[in-house]
Amino acid sequence: MKKTLLATALLALFSLSVSANQSVHINPQTLSAVQWQDIEFSKNVKTELSANQNQTFTRSFAGTESPVVAYRITANQGALTIDIYSQIIDGNVFIPNAVVLDANFNVAASYPSSMFKFQEERGMLPNRFTAELNLTPVSGQDYIYLLIYTTQQDLGKTTTVPHPAKIYAKAMGNQPPAINDIEVKHSRSGEIVVNVSNEQGTRFIGLDDILPTKSSKKMTAVGATVDGSAAHSKAINTPVDKDTEAYFNQAVTKALKAKDINKALNLVNEAEKLGLKSPRQIFLKNVNSN
Repeated sequence: MKKTLLATALLALFSLSVSANQSVHINPQTLSAVQWQDIEFSKNVKTELSANQNQTFTRSFAGTESPVVAYRITANQGALTIDIYSQIIDGNVFIPNAVVLDANFNVAASYPSSMFKFQEERGMLPNRFTAELNLTPVSGQDYIYLLIYTTQQDLGKTTTVPHPAKIYAKAMGNQPPAINDIEVKHSRSGEIVVNVSNEQGTRFIGLDDILPTKSSKKMTAVGATVDGSAAHSKAINTPVDKDTEAYFNQAVTKALKAKDINKALNLVNEAEKLGLKSPRQIFLKNVNSN
């Protein structure tokens, strides 16, 4: 019981700096009643959305009743990459916002619509808004959860996309014609495609800090530490249990075996923020032995 409480206390909430001022707060009890759909790895899963599927519980954080995509994802098979895209259909598009929840339905990461970037039609892919989520579930969690929705703010906007004739001309290497682009309405209707794969992640789900991404964007921790105080990026004085220390030791060793020095260093730095010393000792021992 003590171990479970400590693990739960370490499940702090995080968001990227771009969304730090837009933190999403959702009652975990509300989320436990959501119908979560299991999702298989490495398969494109499509979900059609419409206003007939509006959910009342989204009003408190989305400002409106929104249809939702709700997936339960296996979290005991290592790092995850989640690709999400919302395609433009018949002059309308569902603008996604996403949150990732830990095993106890606490918000672990928040991805506002500003993180979903527009990509032009190319090959078999349509005009779409897309984002890639890189996650690393901490051991001890069987599942994490992905919730996608839209907001009242997003519904009040439109997006201008290139006219198909311009896209075709560019693809053929010709001068695009001088015709007006198309204004697309943001809607409660649309189609969301999600693909989850076992790949290298950079954001820990279930710890009180996260690794820096390759883009060097500052990460902002939001939530409570073991003693209930606000989470922060400085060293934490709270004792860390042996399972957490073992997790970092194994992760550093694995990264070094894969010759991923940058990842190993990042893990060492994050471990030291928690007051752990053994990961650096493992790092130095392995590097000096080569």
